[in-house]
Parts: sequence; structure tokens; C-alpha cells
Amino acid sequence: MRVKLLSLLTIAGMFTLGYVVGGTQSTAVLANTERLYNKIKVLTSIIETIQRVYVEEKDADELIEAAVKGLLSNLDPHTTYLPADDFKSWNQNFEGYTGIGISFEILDGQVMIMSTLEGGPAARNGLHPGDRILEINGQPTKGLQREEVARNLMGPVGTSVVIKVASENWRAPKTLTLVRKRILLDSVPRALIIKDDIGYVKIERFTGSTASELDRALDRLEALGMRKLILDLRGNSGGYLNSAIEVADRFIPGGKKLLTTRGRLPSSYQEYYSTVEPTRRSYPLIVLIDHGSASAAEIVAGAIQDLDRGLLVGKASFGKGLVQSQYRFHDGSALLITTAKYYTPSGRAIQRDYYEKTKDDYYREAYDDALRSPDVMRQAYPKFKTVTGRTVYGGGGIIPDIHVNTRDNQLSRNLQLLLFDEDRHFYNFCRRYYEAHPEIGKSKKRFLRTFRVSNETLRRFITFIKRYDFEYDDVDFSQDYDDIRFLLKRELAYIVWDADTRFRVNMARDHELLQALKYFSRAEGLLLSAGYGSSSRN
Repeated sequence: MRVKLLSLLTIAGMFTLGYVVGGTQSTAVLANTERLYNKIKVLTSIIETIQRVYVEEKDADELIEAAVKGLLSNLDPHTTYLPADDFKSWNQNFEGYTGIGISFEILDGQVMIMSTLEGGPAARNGLHPGDRILEINGQPTKGLQREEVARNLMGPVGTSVVIKVASENWRAPKTLTLVRKRILLDSVPRALIIKDDIGYVKIERFTGSTASELDRALDRLEALGMRKLILDLRGNSGGYLNSAIEVADRFIPGGKKLLTTRGRLPSSYQEYYSTVEPTRRSYPLIVLIDHGSASAAEIVAGAIQDLDRGLLVGKASFGKGLVQSQYRFHDGSALLITTAKYYTPSGRAIQRDYYEKTKDDYYREAYDDALRSPDVMRQAYPKFKTVTGRTVYGGGGIIPDIHVNTRDNQLSRNLQLLLFDEDRHFYNFCRRYYEAHPEIGKSKKRFLRTFRVSNETLRRFITFIKRYDFEYDDVDFSQDYDDIRFLLKRELAYIVWDADTRFRVNMARDHELLQALKYFSRAEGLLLSAGYGSSSRN
């Protein structure tokens, strides 16, 4: 019976394949190609034989998924099959999830709320960072794994979850009933004035709401007097194509070509243009990119560079210029398959070479500073021209106009292990420190300007760490004193105030951002030479 069921599933998979990859054309190919049909029969026979006689019992679903992954391994690195659970997790980055609107960590065996989403069920019920969830639906949380906590907090929209919470603001724990709602992850988590009239906006990912989030952020910053902007796309791995076009359109008026996609099928050829009339005011623009800026982030950066709308600062981008079309299947799984390539307005390809490379090598090379240095890349890739005649390069990601090397800013290996340890030592120590020294929270301005972690506090932190038997000797500590002081102040800024204050502390060591501040006169020159001027919003 199991073998028969497997055969039926395989045949159903054949018909599904014929349906999703091109309708009548692909069905005809399957019907008329006897060789392909015979190969599929062989594959079915192999799976059936493994099921019957292999020395260990194997799950049929796992065998089929392994076969699919083997099939895709001969394609590009970004064509991927995601089983149902993996697709659900991946999709949350762009379409959100259903829950109570918190981020949490498990610290000292307790579920600690690290942040709450404004307007979410948790925030509306008075929950704050530092509160501890003791029970979920009557079940104690002590001993639960992170995945179990997340699974218990999430559920269908409109359903309830009962949690018992302990807070330093309450005399005794409270039991609260929260109604789950759709939670959309912020794609623009940070927007603030960082100096004089210079605004800063961070885009984390490109989702369906990114353009509207950006508009709200720019409206607020313009009202505060912003006349120059830094757009941070570092670490942005991409998202929706249309969202990238909408963001680029906010900065590039005039009906200009922003992107072209081309693939094997005629339907894959598409051209995308900005709106003719300006949608925002024009002001000097600097875009930060790095090796983690990919796909949709590279579309925006490439259009801004090609059309001389702004200056790019940082490191070469990842180099992912492939369009993934998404095909979902009845079991909740999905195929993300490459159907076209991206080309910037000047005609340059974004995608890096992936032929005759392992997937590991392909990803490792993206973050190799030596291979991705401007000097190496300018010799290896073809030249193109921007609208004002500047030379840019294609075929290896987007090379910034101003390269900034940040290798001097790296933490030691031991300190990285300490910082990212699951027990969150820095957070726990700083939380206790603030409880003992509430006076540091009286003035944010004074804290940012003058607060310094004392030698005594540093010694107490070292003693605190050694209680956890962390393999970190006194010599290691002495080499990392300055970095530890910085990390403690940064964590205190978050605990006492918020993520924006932590960002302001972090600015002192953000070399790419600090370098970008020096180039606004050049960015303004580009703005004027390309004919954008300084137009008012409609």
C-alpha cells in the first residue's frame, strides 16, 4: 500500500510540474518526450526500491525532497525548493506572521521579552522589554525550547493566547488574554536625524509595505528639517521586485528606466520606469551598501548610481541579479525558480558568476574582501557609463563610488563568541547594572556625550562572566577592554531607552556611516549635474 501511494504521489507530482512551469506547452513536452517519461519511471522505481529493501527504513517524503534538491543542485544557487515549514519561516520575513508582536530570548531559563511592536497585542496590554513570560496557556515556559515558545505564541488571526507575565512594574505576576493579530515586520526600522539637517533611513527588507513605510519616515524627517539623506541598504538581502521599483521611484523622477529583466521566455522581458512627476523632494542622497546588500537592494542602488541620483558608499554588493518566481504547491511547500536576470538602467548585469563553483564557494566569495575589492573588480568586469558619463562596472554586483574598508572595526573571535552567546551575558549584566544605577537614565543627551564604563564596572563584568565558566582568560579581557566598554554602553542605551539610542552609540564605530558624512558636497554635485535640481513635492 505504501509503495502504491508513493507511485501515485510521484505521478501527481509529474502533473503538478506540468501545470506550474508553463501550462499547455510544458504538458505537451511531457506527453511527447518518451525519454523524460522513462527517466521519471526510473526515479520512481529507485524510490520504491529504497522503500522496500534498504537496510534502514526511510521516510518517503524525505526521499522525494532529497531527489528534488538533487535535481535543483545542477541549476543556479538561488533556485530553491522549500518544504512547507521552511517556506512558512522564510515567508514571515516578507509577509509577516500571526502572533502577539514581541521578540524574545530565553535567558537563565526564562522567556524574556526583548522588544514589543508598537500597536501590537503585547504593547496594547502594557507589556515592555524586560518582562518575563512565566506561562503560556497554563503551561510553564521554564525548560521550553525557543521553537516551542514561538509555536505556542503564534496561531490563527483572532484566536486568543493566555500568558502569565512577571514585570518589575507590578507587585505580582498578571495573567493576560491576548488576541493574536497579523504582525507585519517593519521594513524601515529606523529613521532619524543624525546630525544637523542630515536624515538617516534604514531599509531592512523589501516587503509590500516598504514604500509606504518609507514615505512616512521621509515625511517625519522632512518635518524635522532634513535637507540631506543617508539611505542604508547594508545587510538588506532583498525582497519584492515591485517594492524595489517603488522605492527607487521615490528618488528618481522623469520617467526614467529603472530596471530591465530578461530571460528565456518572452514574458520574462520587462522594463520598469519611474513616474514622470516627482513623488518626493530632491535632496543630496548617499546610499550605504555592503556585501550583504542583495537583489532588490541592488536594484535600488544600481538605479541610483546609473542615473547619478546619489553617491554609493561602502563595499561591493552581493551580486544577486536573478529573478525568482514563486510557485506554491498543495502541501504548503514552494519552488523559488530563476526565470530572468536583472539589468540596471545602463545595461549592466548585477549577477555574479556562479558557473563551475560549489554553492559554498559562491557564497563565501561574496564576502571575500580581497576578491571583492574595487581594484580587482574593475579589472575583471566590463565598463558601462552613467547618464553623466561616469564609469561603472557590471557582472559582479554593484561597486560603490566610495569604498570603505571596515576590517579595523572587527571584534576578536573570543569577544564575538561572548557577545552572541545564547545566554545574552551583556544584556543580563546591563539590566542588573541599570537596576542598581537608575540615575544613568535621567538624561539621554548626557549619557550619549559623557557616560563611560568605569574600571570598576569592567571588573564586575569580568567577574560576572567567569561565573558562567566562559572560556575567556584575563589576557583576552585585557586585549578587549575598549570593545567591552563600547558594547556595555551600547547595551545600556537599549535597556534604558530604545533601539534608536543604541544606534546613536553604535554610530561612533560605524566607519562607513561616518565616512559617508564627508561626501555630501559631492552628492549634491551629482544631483545638480544630472538635472534633478531641488524640486518641491506635489
